[in-house]
Amino acid sequence: MKNIICGLLLFVCISAGAQTKSYNNETISWNHSWIVKSTPAQNLPNVLLIGDSHVERYYPVVNNLLKDKAVVSKITTSLSMGDATFMPQLAGLLAGHKFDYIFFNNGLHGVLYSPAEYASYIGKVYKLLKKNNPSAIIIWVNTTARRVPNQLDRFDAYHADVIERNKYVAAFCAKKNVKVLDFFTLTVNDKSLFTQDGIHVNEAGVAAQAKLIAAEVK
Repeated sequence: MKNIICGLLLFVCISAGAQTKSYNNETISWNHSWIVKSTPAQNLPNVLLIGDSHVERYYPVVNNLLKDKAVVSKITTSLSMGDATFMPQLAGLLAGHKFDYIFFNNGLHGVLYSPAEYASYIGKVYKLLKKNNPSAIIIWVNTTARRVPNQLDRFDAYHADVIERNKYVAAFCAKKNVKVLDFFTLTVNDKSLFTQDGIHVNEAGVAAQAKLIAAEVK
């Protein structure tokens, strides 16, 4: 009996540890949502961009490129897939809104998640995106390269994990027949698109990203 009780206590402790373990090593967490609906008079497709600071930067450019062609919304956040608060927040923001196109771009944050841990949420996110928007065209945007700050000829220590994350995304999307926009190739071969922080892209990079996004909206 004593052994059973000890075993149960150990199980509870392990479970509690797993539930409270945090992978958020960042000092600032942020979220920014802007949901706009096409009016009957406009009769334009509704486009949603989901992602991180890259999306935050190219959103206004995409919005301008599509100003006469679509109504563009955004959900941007510092939270990574796998963060305990990411899925509930995303579910709440998606509820009650209908979109014709959803672009998903999340992969630079959550550096303490292994690629496999990150990948375990890809299917869950896809299911959530489809839940309220079963007929929406889902387009996955893979993760950009990461370079060493002020040494843009070199890739940083996390770059290898970005490659692995993108492989998981590619494999999943191939099975689901989901298109992947290749932001990785765009950035891995051209250091001139980066700002000196090695993570974000400059004005030319933002323009290139926005052009690829806008071209998908027919």
